[in-house]
Parts: sequence; C-alpha cells; structure tokens
Amino acid sequence: MPGDKLSFKGVAHPPPARGPRANEADLCAAEIATTNLGRGAGTPMLVEHDHGAPCGRVLASWEGRNGELRVAGVIDDPQAMQDVRSGEMRGLSLGTGVVTDESGATLMRTQDELSLCTEPRRGGCYIDTVDGASVRTVACFSKRSGAPYAPASRPSHG
Repeated sequence: MPGDKLSFKGVAHPPPARGPRANEADLCAAEIATTNLGRGAGTPMLVEHDHGAPCGRVLASWEGRNGELRVAGVIDDPQAMQDVRSGEMRGLSLGTGVVTDESGATLMRTQDELSLCTEPRRGGCYIDTVDGASVRTVACFSKRSGAPYAPASRPSHG
C-alpha cells in the first residue's frame, strides 16, 4: 500500500563462507544466529552508509533456512521509498563495527546499521519483498541436475 511507509524483507548477510572469513566484518554462523537487528527501536536504515541520510528502521532479523541473515523493516523517507519501488535501489549492505585489541585480533563485531544500496558487495543481499509482494526471485540452473530450481525466498549465493 503506497503511503508514508514502505515495509520490506530481504537478506542482510549471506550464509557464512566455509573456511576463513573473506573480510573481518563477515559474520559466522553463530553470529548470524544470535544477531538481533530489531532490538530497542530497531537498527537504523541508511542510504549507502551515509549517516546523514537515515531512511527507516530494521524491525526484526532472523536466521533464514539456508543460514543467511534475513531482515524485515520499514522505510519512511520518500526518495528512498521511490528508489525501492522503482527497483533502482534494492541492495542491502550491513554496516558492521569491528573492535580489535592492540595486536589487531578481533574482540567483537556489532551491527551498527543496514543500508540501502544500488549494488551490494556481498552476494545475494537484496530486498525480496515490498509491502508483502515478492519483488525478487532466484532461478538456479545446474548442468548436473538439468532442472531449474526457483524458490521465491532463497537468496543467490554468488
């Protein structure tokens, strides 16, 4: 329903990589399972990690069936709403703070914000539902299986 808020669901972080993290800000399975982006008033939504451009809030997060971090939230900025509705900006990028000790060893990771973006750096991190309507599906084709597989709610893994 067009109005003063747009509700969305999507993938904020893909399933964790097997083996070492590609980046120190990447989350492991335990971190995905325990992340709560809906705590308090909800994690802020920004546009392209610009703290001067808040556009909404994440209201809930949970571990998806494939191990990904899924989110639900609202966008209340008119321009951001238009960009999401038009398909111009449906990428999601998780802003993760990393605290280290003096030697550089990671002590803690915190999810500071979630941003709308045109192209996420992590594969499969997109809004897939807008105001209850599916807006993104993924079709996977494997030479070995020979058959397409197109679940509406599963993200691409790169």
